[in-house]
Amino acid sequence: MTFSFLGSPRFQAPRRQRFLTATCAVLLPAAIATSALSPAAAAPSRGGFYGSAEGSLSRAAATGSGKSAVGSLPHYDPDGFYSSLPLKVKGKPGEILKTAPSNFALGIPFVDWTNSEAQRVAYVSTNSRGETVPVTGTVLVPRAPYTGGGERPLLVVAPGTQGSGDACAPGKLLPMGLEYEAAPVAAALSRGWAVALTDLNGLGTPAQHTYMNRVDQGNATLDMARAAKNLPQVSKSSPVALWGYSQGGGSSAAALEQAPTYAPEINLKAGYAGGVPADLYTTSVAIDNGPLAAALGYTLNGFLISNPEIRGAVEKRMNDKGRTFLRQTANECLPESLLRHGYTDTRTLTKSGESLTELLRQEPFRQLVDAQRIGKRPPQVPVYVGHGTNDDTIPVEQSRQMARQWAEGGTKVNYVEHNIPHTFPLGDHMVPMFTHLKPALDWLDNVIHDRPVHLTKAGDIQR
Repeated sequence: MTFSFLGSPRFQAPRRQRFLTATCAVLLPAAIATSALSPAAAAPSRGGFYGSAEGSLSRAAATGSGKSAVGSLPHYDPDGFYSSLPLKVKGKPGEILKTAPSNFALGIPFVDWTNSEAQRVAYVSTNSRGETVPVTGTVLVPRAPYTGGGERPLLVVAPGTQGSGDACAPGKLLPMGLEYEAAPVAAALSRGWAVALTDLNGLGTPAQHTYMNRVDQGNATLDMARAAKNLPQVSKSSPVALWGYSQGGGSSAAALEQAPTYAPEINLKAGYAGGVPADLYTTSVAIDNGPLAAALGYTLNGFLISNPEIRGAVEKRMNDKGRTFLRQTANECLPESLLRHGYTDTRTLTKSGESLTELLRQEPFRQLVDAQRIGKRPPQVPVYVGHGTNDDTIPVEQSRQMARQWAEGGTKVNYVEHNIPHTFPLGDHMVPMFTHLKPALDWLDNVIHDRPVHLTKAGDIQR
């Protein structure tokens, strides 16, 4: 039986199981939040299933029951591959520091059904302070010859929000069958493409993850392409496409903007940027006191690393509960954060009673938030931009504005919205990750192979 959603008509039943496994990995946190906590909690804003799930998460945040309900992910670190890396390294961006065998587990931990060769890679990247730092990732190459015409394409995947803790690195979760980016990875492998999945700065390594730092994330994504091409399994002339959704969409979009000046040699052909948080302030308004409120902690912790000069301003404003919030979110993975901090009212975290969103509008934070804005540097390759019309976490207006700015600047843009109805908390944001999967991969495939593609005029993108 075939399963065409992942793109190839040759995608057989076992691969369908892989996709469903990846889907469950994404939806599991919401399911746990709904079932593991008290069903009697009152819904803050919506009725039905959505409201019940909201109430459960809200009650978890109020009672602090999240940690006992889920706990932390195991710290998978074979042979000290991750923990042995220093905070800074010497070398050229993309230079490989070390490699080790890995695999792509689907359903059963450490059992690879994809017939691909996987390598865990540590490589050199450049952060926003101009320092060369180690970043890790995973490169997967199908063992079968590529029959799609021309060189085997390389899809570089930047992950969506994982958390901030070392246990959350995609390269650690992929062998255990717990990584939700398994969906685009499996889809690309099924087409015969090579895949390079970056862990981004500080996930898995001793450094703190610099969550939503535009330069760090864009550079790490581009350097993942360089590192993959430094392996013998990937041709240096392979056409490259970038891919990312949510945080990963921000990473992909930033990399597309930075590529002409930072990595002009990688043979970049196209990109997909989905659910992009192009304006962090707009995103912060949506997530403050929402299910993903912990992401504000991830962001502030990242700022404290990339801009340590703000530490005094943060400590001056946070109360004891706020300091605990920052300490906890610095080391959590997404499932634990959802249950521990879902629907946290961030006004309770500050001495003044102002929300964290209000603080981000003030200096010295405002200039840092403004520096992360995406959309002002039109990419020089075609880009598929996707979003959900009713996204409850990353409001669609920012993707509209980004795509319109890019198109006005000369970028060939295919802008697509999927009108997903309200389902459950975070569902309006997560479901489009899957509904855009096949259309976006098909579009990238057509661009890479010089086939006609649909493009959107700037004036046709809703304001």
